[in-house]
Amino acid sequence: MSEYKVGKGLITAILIVTLLVVSIPPVQAQALLPRFEGSLGKSAVPEILKQYGGEHVLPIHKRLWVEEVFSRLVQVAERDDLEYTLIVLNSSELNAFSLPGGFIFITRGLVQAIGEDEAKLAAVLGHEIAHVEKKHGLHAVFRQLGLTVLFEVGALALDLASADLLRVASVTLVQLLNLGWGREAEYEADLYGQQLAIQAGFDGVGAVRLLDDLFSTPAEDLPMKVFRTHPESKDRRERLAANLYTFWSPPRVVQERGLLERLEAGRNSKEDQRKEDPEGRYLIRIDAGQTGLEVCLAEATEAPQRWLEGARVKDFAWSPQGQFVAVIGDGDSKGLVWICDRRGNLVRSIGFVGQELTDLSWSPDERQVALHVVGPGGPEIRIAYTDVDVIFSLGPECSGDTGLWLETGLYFVQEDTWYQTREPQVEAVWIPSPIPQVLQRQRILSPQVIREGHTIRLTRPSLTVP
Repeated sequence: MSEYKVGKGLITAILIVTLLVVSIPPVQAQALLPRFEGSLGKSAVPEILKQYGGEHVLPIHKRLWVEEVFSRLVQVAERDDLEYTLIVLNSSELNAFSLPGGFIFITRGLVQAIGEDEAKLAAVLGHEIAHVEKKHGLHAVFRQLGLTVLFEVGALALDLASADLLRVASVTLVQLLNLGWGREAEYEADLYGQQLAIQAGFDGVGAVRLLDDLFSTPAEDLPMKVFRTHPESKDRRERLAANLYTFWSPPRVVQERGLLERLEAGRNSKEDQRKEDPEGRYLIRIDAGQTGLEVCLAEATEAPQRWLEGARVKDFAWSPQGQFVAVIGDGDSKGLVWICDRRGNLVRSIGFVGQELTDLSWSPDERQVALHVVGPGGPEIRIAYTDVDVIFSLGPECSGDTGLWLETGLYFVQEDTWYQTREPQVEAVWIPSPIPQVLQRQRILSPQVIREGHTIRLTRPSLTVP
């Protein structure tokens, strides 16, 4: 389409819309907007399929898994004026994007890169659904065409305008898609997409892990026409990690007597905790005047090993299944914790400038550890992950001392009163086998019974099909 034809069509469309402004009530115009939004997105789908090699059909198990993640996200989305559609593109690019009207695209390359990590997939799809929920693409097109004012006053009767407006808007949409919806739109989609993922029962840290993966990929493997315009990954990552605390439940006072007795017993046992790992394989000691940890097999059949040699150690705690051990530093190492696996390999270290680590508590699944730190602003609880470099504070309301992490939540003490807070619940995706069980017909050896007077005679068995 030549620039002349585009300009002429746009002018005609704007004149028609302007003439209709005075005759179309604002409420009626706003009700018609979703229909235009759907038509706009649908009109751009063929061009997207052409650019990305058409639609890709995933293997049945993978397709059902992807669709289940997508379905759970759509169920918690707020807009009920459109129907979401997921399309897998036949491209090896690591890319995903959306169009107005609920059209969500993800490339087979990105699906393969995500693997079986449902939290990462939920982060990608949640981010793109967020763009549609917040109408980022639609607003970008209106801004580009100079129709923002008419849209804001609710006087844009789009379905009554000429076809030129839809045609020009569709071309503009594809052009803007290659540039992105803008920095602020990406920030908003990050946080709202994370919210959708958590509401749908996925781990919100998946968005952070996804950014770590994408931006550690060589630049030549990324679709730079899209990611070049996105905000810096470090800023996005920090916002997503810091936002995790907002999804934890507000602390409540524990009043159940049986639970209080269990918590007190747990606190006392922590003070006299065994130095042996939960499965009885290793025995750890802290020797006065020496650095590191002295580790030996429980049977003492081999010479002791020394973990974290050179580190000044104050205390340590095994994770519930004994896969990790968290070590609290002392002296010059104040405010430092090391996390090692059960073979003594350092998984990660966490430092706190001007703060002291007083206590820690492992989550039952061993993926997180609650760190109780004291700094200039007083005590607070921070949550650190073992599988990703993420740590965040639970805020001033959760500023306790001794803590215990049970299956029912994280418990901490404030002035001799126990409180409980809970992290968002994660529900794993389960897909039943789509292949029905087929009963194979088998031949049965069936002898023939012949009665002759008072006797019974069996003939040679014959093969029969039931």
